[in-house]
Amino acid sequence: MNTLCTPQTCAQPTAGVTENLRKPLYTLTGNADAYEVRVELPGVPKANVKIDLEDNVLNIRAERASPTNESWKPLHREISAQNYLLRLRLNAPVDEEKLNARLEDGILTLSLPIREVAKPRRIEVN
Repeated sequence: MNTLCTPQTCAQPTAGVTENLRKPLYTLTGNADAYEVRVELPGVPKANVKIDLEDNVLNIRAERASPTNESWKPLHREISAQNYLLRLRLNAPVDEEKLNARLEDGILTLSLPIREVAKPRRIEVN
């Protein structure tokens, strides 16, 4: 099983999204030991990020509320509420017990270690 991370081999956005959601910008990197996903989620608080992993499909949902003050009337708006959804199908199963997620400065960073049984083994010839 190929565990090196390229767009063709380790992750592909899944189809079938019917909601009005925006796909966030992301970077996916990896090696034989782990994947790392970095997702841009500007203005999204930690409490509004939901991450699920099932059957090697990583789902990241996030919600940014509209930055308005109730006593003010908007005159012009370019920053608005936004819902994000990113779905990635991973090529190798990850170790769900060792997942790590961190949201800092609008960037969500996920460390996804590859499960031991999925790693390629080198067999020495005697």
